[in-house]
Amino acid sequence: MDNNARPPVVIVGGGIAGLSVAKSLSDNGLTCTLIEKETRVGGHVRSWACMATDRCLRCFCCTIEDLVEAVESSDLVTVLTGCELDGLERAVDSSIKVRIKNGANGSHQPLKAAAVVMAAGFSPYDPSEKIFWGYGAYEGVVTLKDLDTFVRQDDLADFVGEMNQPLKLAFFQCVGSRDSSIGANYCSQYCCKAALRMALRLREDKPDWEITIFYVDLQVAGKFAGSLLSLAREKSIRLIQGVPGEIVRREDGTLEILREENGLNVREVYDRIVLSVGQHRLPDSSHLASVAGLETDRFGFLGTRGTQDPCRTGVDGVYVAGTICGPKDIEQTVEHAGQTAAAILADLKRSRRTQK
Repeated sequence: MDNNARPPVVIVGGGIAGLSVAKSLSDNGLTCTLIEKETRVGGHVRSWACMATDRCLRCFCCTIEDLVEAVESSDLVTVLTGCELDGLERAVDSSIKVRIKNGANGSHQPLKAAAVVMAAGFSPYDPSEKIFWGYGAYEGVVTLKDLDTFVRQDDLADFVGEMNQPLKLAFFQCVGSRDSSIGANYCSQYCCKAALRMALRLREDKPDWEITIFYVDLQVAGKFAGSLLSLAREKSIRLIQGVPGEIVRREDGTLEILREENGLNVREVYDRIVLSVGQHRLPDSSHLASVAGLETDRFGFLGTRGTQDPCRTGVDGVYVAGTICGPKDIEQTVEHAGQTAAAILADLKRSRRTQK
């Protein structure tokens, strides 16, 4: 079958995973229709700041704009924003009937697809669910994403507020992950490296700030990730194993924590505390799974055929890419999207040979 005569591959989600799949497939001559629930593509990554200091720290945030431009300018990719998947069924000719819902007016658009890729991403954990963190109640407690917004807008003065400088700052890792009490007893993959990069970025801009990272178990496997850890130590970023519990706001606006050291309780005071929140399943992941006839894992992420086949699902012609099937950092997400595109190309090539 000629590629131009083949129905498009429908990609659900316009974040970095969906965009990466669309670019890989269109670079190989396949037409794609990318549907995005929001009004623009780019997902979480588009709103994150580059973490480069005097060197590139390989956060991969700088790749998103080029990826958006490549996909939106491609003659082989149709981008539908403000839309979502609302139906999916197998057609008699082995293609897939997809129904797309327009979020603005509720209208539906039928579309025939050669394959469908679920790449709708994740939902960040809301730390206000646990009141002992003080998020939303204490001005000095922010998330890593909140801090990133200050950095991206070049507005650290607003982050500092009325606190005297140099600032004393702490990162709390694994907020909303590695936590069985909320059904999230897993590692979110990106938090450790993201916190290290942010700490190094702050050290570059504010060399006199005192920065501490409290962690459960630093996940820094890999040559470059290990270099982040070495660089943090070189830059005198304090690394303490064990995440403190309750945060208490003092009368002067500083934040007091209690931690254990050598069997003793130690109180420490900080000006700002940054919560590195974990990745959770999308609120509508169950709906997407139901629409596509897919299984979910015990954490609510979309299921795959297993660790040996992490891109295909239990439904022929339906694939996953990125964090919709489990936590990943940006680099892992892009790699997984490439694997998904390769799986689709292989399966469609095999299908074409069979039809001949």
